Amino acid sequence: MPKCFFCGRDVELIYRKVGRLDDCPDCGRDLHACMQCRFYDRSSHNDCRENQAPMVGDKERSNFCEFFEFGRDASSETQAADDARRKLDELFRK
Repeated sequence: MPKCFFCGRDVELIYRKVGRLDDCPDCGRDLHACMQCRFYDRSSHNDCRENQAPMVGDKERSNFCEFFEFGRDASSETQAADDARRKLDELFRK
């Protein structure tokens, strides 16, 4: 089950598609936002792996992107960042 990027709670999708005005039932944040999208990637151009997606200024707010797909796995990105930080710390301790 996909989770809200902002609060980490499970979000049950009844119709399997997130509308532009939908929000998280727990924290109230926009669900149709870049930060919630499976294409969101800070290391990509325009923070998006979908190269045809329009430029979006506020990645935390709802937008009109037609390529949006809810379901970003924030936990794996956080885990990868933590692992990289740990390896960097170990490198400089030596």
